Amino acid sequence: MAPRRGHGEKTVLKGLLQGFNRRTSRDAHAESGSEAGPRYAQALESYERGDRATAEAVCRSLLEQVPRHAPAWSLLARIALDEKQLERALDCYAHILSAQPDEPDYLVDAAEINRRAGNLARALELSEQALALRPQDARAWRVRGNALEELDRLDEALDCLRREIELRPGDINVHSNLLFLSNRADLLPPQQLAVEYRRWGELYADPLTAAAETHANAPDPERTLRVGYVSADFRRHAMAYFVEPFLARHDRRALRVFCYSNNPRPDDVSLRLRGLADEWRDIAGVSDDEAARLIRDDRIDILIDLAGHTGGNRLPLFARKPAPVQMTWLGYLGGTGMAAMDYRISDHYADPVGEADGEYRERLLRLPHSKWCYLPPASMPACNVLPALGRGCVTFGSFCSFPRISNAMLRTWAQLLHRLPGSRLRMIGAPSGESLDRMLEIFDAAGVYADRLDLVGRLPLDACLQQYLEIDIALDSYPCNGGTTTCESLWMGVPVVSCSDPKARSGAARSGFSLLSNAGLPELAAPTLEEYVEVALRLAADLSGLAQLRATLRERLRVSPLLDAGGFTRDLEALYRDAWREWCRLHAERTPC
Repeated sequence: MAPRRGHGEKTVLKGLLQGFNRRTSRDAHAESGSEAGPRYAQALESYERGDRATAEAVCRSLLEQVPRHAPAWSLLARIALDEKQLERALDCYAHILSAQPDEPDYLVDAAEINRRAGNLARALELSEQALALRPQDARAWRVRGNALEELDRLDEALDCLRREIELRPGDINVHSNLLFLSNRADLLPPQQLAVEYRRWGELYADPLTAAAETHANAPDPERTLRVGYVSADFRRHAMAYFVEPFLARHDRRALRVFCYSNNPRPDDVSLRLRGLADEWRDIAGVSDDEAARLIRDDRIDILIDLAGHTGGNRLPLFARKPAPVQMTWLGYLGGTGMAAMDYRISDHYADPVGEADGEYRERLLRLPHSKWCYLPPASMPACNVLPALGRGCVTFGSFCSFPRISNAMLRTWAQLLHRLPGSRLRMIGAPSGESLDRMLEIFDAAGVYADRLDLVGRLPLDACLQQYLEIDIALDSYPCNGGTTTCESLWMGVPVVSCSDPKARSGAARSGFSLLSNAGLPELAAPTLEEYVEVALRLAADLSGLAQLRATLRERLRVSPLLDAGGFTRDLEALYRDAWREWCRLHAERTPC
């Protein structure tokens, strides 16, 4: 799977809400002696009781008498955000900043709301004003960095994260955000990135590992293993399509399966996955110390992290070394930087032997074929005939999350459409606001105008899957390749063109090569963006061959390693067994006779 999200977005929202809480409390105290104080207190009390309608009515009545009452406008902004009304919140902050233009907290809030609304230049302007007043404001640096990331000014975004780390040196999540961005965007050479990961591990994880207890697990190399999986994504999430195949097929004579779910809101998929585990533990509200003790009490032999440096991870739990053998895999295309994480699972396509081994603190364990096994959603529609045969033109499609699409990638797509007159691009999850303006400017500069672009917003899963019926050729992103979207496209008979250099610096930039090689289509993974265009043009030039590929690709995928759940699970279990035998051997060497 491709990296999906870090801590940044949720943490900024949390900071915004904490700021509201702090200011409403402060404002209530400040207003207590004023003429408007009792009415504001009434509005605040109604809001805290959950009666937003009364709170809003009282605030608006108060503002009729005191139009520049910033606390009332702030409470209205919070109500608007609760109701996902960004434009209303923006209007409230226009009034707030008119009344209090030099209040850093209000400036940062306004910057974040503008960023969420797509007003990125305004977000940068407001964050700059806040930092001029309060240079040590970590939240302002975070909001600024997120806006710069959306503008594809990634080096500047990384600098903002570094400033935030300086201001919050003990914040483990901030440092994880830096690793997440660096890995996803391929910003640093492998050696430097490896140093950054190790630094994270040495700061936050290794001290906990040094204090860990020894393990009392029986060092029998051939006994039934107790294997635990830790994830926040045992739910309706792309991860489920890659987890369910092996959970359903594990050999219960060889191992006993424990799932440790860090998901506070289980759903129907959680219930289905729960039925595939021998034991299920909910640890979302459990501290790392308590969870580590639970895992030790369960006598887990091999513990697998399925999150890496993404939101909802429990890396500090792994730092406590609750199991003798620990691995990271699947949910994050990078390492952890921890001494406590013994292995990272991959394949020789995504992490070439010799070239990639020095990129991680963990030892690489390579599955013989693919590091993924995919289960297509049951709601997948049947494949249709090639749309280009009826339309008379080729439609390219992108299903990638827009923040992963760099300016260089957009320029490549614009060049592709320029070289194939009449072709179209359908983009699912297209941006709005200034991100959309930036994208259209790039296409305009190549002579490709908006009437050749079909821009579709974010869609629920079933509606998104229907969009594949409109696409002839899918376009992958770079340097962060897709994962789930590539598998979906191939299952729908839609070939995917990827820039996925096997010699690329980052594993995130080699994922397409891994997936396409295992699908029997390595020729669609181009080593450069220039060759990427040529690959796409060659596909588009042969509509008969493209139609034949569409008609047969689902069956080809069905018999490929990507869908061979039984073979994949046997390979995975053999990998586990080899790692366990190695631990038993080392344990015997360390234990005096």
